[in-house]
Amino acid sequence: MAANKTNDEICKYIGAKSLSFLSIDGLYKAIGFESRSKIYPQLTDHYFTGDYPVKLVDELGDNKITQLSLLSSASNN
Repeated sequence: MAANKTNDEICKYIGAKSLSFLSIDGLYKAIGFESRSKIYPQLTDHYFTGDYPVKLVDELGDNKITQLSLLSSASNN
């Protein structure tokens, strides 16, 4: 099924009479949470929200090699 279909097209495709989508807050309430924790979400919802529970940190610094060479005898990675 191609992307960007309307609700009516999706309903016809899956044989449903109606179709709705939950908000993130609605999802949390539907499965029993009072609300979503903004500091540390209870679920791995980062696919939908873009909020990752940990900060991504680059520990290699400025002198990093981003690709491992199979031709060199040593690597600093």
